[in-house]
Amino acid sequence: MAKVEVFLFGALSRVAGKKRVEVEAMDILEVLQALTDIREEFKSIIFDDHKNLRRFIYIYINGRDIRFLNKLKTYLNEGDIIQVIPAVSGG
Repeated sequence: MAKVEVFLFGALSRVAGKKRVEVEAMDILEVLQALTDIREEFKSIIFDDHKNLRRFIYIYINGRDIRFLNKLKTYLNEGDIIQVIPAVSGG
């Protein structure tokens, strides 16, 4: 397990009531599970009905998009910086 900093943006920071949390996790999936432990509302924002990551949620580890790493199974190291960013749409 690694202690990491998670920066939340948009609706996620409003739901959490803060922009930064620290969690201990082995991979990105555990980070997201830790967030849902903090606030149940995160589940419906982060995951769809099939428990897949929603398409409009972007996650970066140390500035690198997890889609180009090992996705939710990307392993973490002590002190990693995670950013969870919901896409903003408009019209």
